[in-house]
Amino acid sequence: MNNSDNSVSSTCADEKLSPAVGIHYSSDISRRWEKINADMRQIQVSGVQGTDISAVYANTSTRRKIPPDNPLPTVGFSCMTREPADDEIPHLVDDAIAQVLGPRGLSEIIKRGDRVVIKVNIVGPSQGLPGEKGRGIISDPRIVRYVAGKVREIIGFDGSADLKVIDATFTPEKNPSDKNNPQSFYYARLQRSAGNSVEANDICYDYDADGILDGGSGAKLVNLDSVQKSDRFLAVVDEPIRGRSEVWLPKFLRTKDQAQGESEYCDVYIGIPILKSHGLCGTTGALKLHWGSMLGLLEKQEHAGYGFGTGDIRMFLDYLCALNRARGFDLVIMDALTGNRSGPANKVEDKDAKTDFILVNAILCSRDSVAIDTVETLLSGYQLDSVPLLESAFRDGIGINKPAHIDLLGFDAFANHKQWLREHYPGCEARSYPFENGWGNAKIQDDFNAPVDVKVSCKREGTGYVFEYTASEPTPCIHKLARIDLLVNGTVVQRIFDNLNGGRVAIDLAEYRGQNVRCRIAAWDMALNCTLSEETEMKVD
Repeated sequence: MNNSDNSVSSTCADEKLSPAVGIHYSSDISRRWEKINADMRQIQVSGVQGTDISAVYANTSTRRKIPPDNPLPTVGFSCMTREPADDEIPHLVDDAIAQVLGPRGLSEIIKRGDRVVIKVNIVGPSQGLPGEKGRGIISDPRIVRYVAGKVREIIGFDGSADLKVIDATFTPEKNPSDKNNPQSFYYARLQRSAGNSVEANDICYDYDADGILDGGSGAKLVNLDSVQKSDRFLAVVDEPIRGRSEVWLPKFLRTKDQAQGESEYCDVYIGIPILKSHGLCGTTGALKLHWGSMLGLLEKQEHAGYGFGTGDIRMFLDYLCALNRARGFDLVIMDALTGNRSGPANKVEDKDAKTDFILVNAILCSRDSVAIDTVETLLSGYQLDSVPLLESAFRDGIGINKPAHIDLLGFDAFANHKQWLREHYPGCEARSYPFENGWGNAKIQDDFNAPVDVKVSCKREGTGYVFEYTASEPTPCIHKLARIDLLVNGTVVQRIFDNLNGGRVAIDLAEYRGQNVRCRIAAWDMALNCTLSEETEMKVD
């Protein structure tokens, strides 16, 4: 979808600007984690304003509608029912990417000589039980190193080719892998050894602390908190609740057109978030991943006071939307190998406490940040209407959050995997599925039942063919039917958004004349649970 009619403009750092809107803080860095933990505890007691869907439309006269001819954003989903070995993760990643981009994979959007930036999440790499530090908290280095390697194979090392991996390390220190900073890339790793130290057999972002991503891609690591205002560009975004929002992003994130001949720009921007809940906004995925790129240490660490300091979470959600509108991702590859039930890190102050995560064993991919975060929210077991960031982003035209209009590939694989998670992680305590109820105001679902009585027949009628189909909602049912897909030989040939309980649809099968074809339907509900009918086979005359 196109951005909303609200304006987005950009300018250089040295142009005359009006004072930035926001809440100002002292430079007392030492209080940051105490403040964050206290705020997250408080939200469970008093809540905040703006946590329902209608509230994000308070200053919007008309709600955005999806045009009938709007293409459905694709979300790839690849999973296993056991923890994948290290050498199986590339296959999961490749499969999810190919579902979205096709058999050429990343080469579909990246070419030789391109400048590519990969945004990851390494917030809290030193938190967690010794031996599994950062697990369920940071983007898995196995995924990041593999994707960076694939990108390097495409762009090469010559000419304008450039590759960066970026995130904030909560210090203005230029060195992204400072061993004195427990938040740095040096401590971001998948531990293969006991204890707290970084060891040679760990799978690291930067074991030798040279500022270059391990693994051979030669990607430069960048601490976003070291990028000063003079090295940033300004995008001014008008948000419905917050109003004028000034977004200062690093110049290397500009598009080539925005750079106007300058050397710092980005041809392709890739996000690699990790599946986890969030104590402020329910879930954190592609949309929230942009928070690390904003200007200001304490403003970032304390979420700029939005939600807590103002008592109105819509201020925070609007600024997240402004960040996405200023420079969105061209592709998102979500690390769903784990799922953090009480994220974004540990909700306890003990940095050595075990992180409450489960093994989800999946990878998601999409070019639509809102669509993939919608699928992430459902994969977490949460109700979509309890995570208002999704509706704020839809309102602003950033992407699609309506299940009926999301093409989640794999059909019933998603629903089957959620059922497997429920069976494998029963209960409602730590390390169970769904994620923690009420964390960041997100509410878990009670209904995981897929559509029932899903049937189809196909017969010749006159000079053409007619599909006759039925589908029903289970009892009890919270999630109504969303869409019916008609399939021929496993490929969707038509989508139905009305008359979902049953009907007749004429289909042109002329291209299959003289062939035997397999016909079936896929019935989807509003939680993207899918049921496939039995296949029927017939010969097309």
